[in-house]
Amino acid sequence: MRKKILFTAVAAVFLITGCSKQPSLENAQNANNNTMQMQSEQNQSNANESVNTQNAEVQTQTIPGAASVSAITNNQEFAKKVANIVIYFNFDKYNIRPDQWPKVEKLAKILKSNSSNYTIRIEGNCDEWGTEEYNYALGLKRANTVKNALIKLGVNPKKLTIISYGELNPVCTAHAKWCWRLNRRDNFTYLP
Repeated sequence: MRKKILFTAVAAVFLITGCSKQPSLENAQNANNNTMQMQSEQNQSNANESVNTQNAEVQTQTIPGAASVSAITNNQEFAKKVANIVIYFNFDKYNIRPDQWPKVEKLAKILKSNSSNYTIRIEGNCDEWGTEEYNYALGLKRANTVKNALIKLGVNPKKLTIISYGELNPVCTAHAKWCWRLNRRDNFTYLP
């Protein structure tokens, strides 16, 4: 019996609410406009979500070349640090002077701090005194002395190479003692 009463009450509610209003053209247009507005808002929301998702993907992706630009900048700074160190020698000598040892230690520290794949060219140079062959040999001895010192200070020998320019690469061309002193040196060049 209770089921019949409940069923009758539910049916009456549906009949009353369903039949109380007659559909009108104005109500249909309003309903259609509301539906279209809701769809437009939904589409706009979906478009915004899509754009936000794409922006998030772009932000998480690395820009091609950004890492290489940073690496190039770091390499340029490293090359400048290495090139700014010059080790000078006495006339007709290839042993490292005591006043030049701090430069060798500084260079070793710089080279050990860079873990990238590189080579440093140690360039031996001489003044104009002596024959070309003698100066070439002396330049090699100067470069080799610094190379061995760097290796003893912990620099990887595979990252070092030597060359001699002899007297062919002067930084000063005046014929004076102060100028010749500047040409008896080792320079360092970064080779990527």
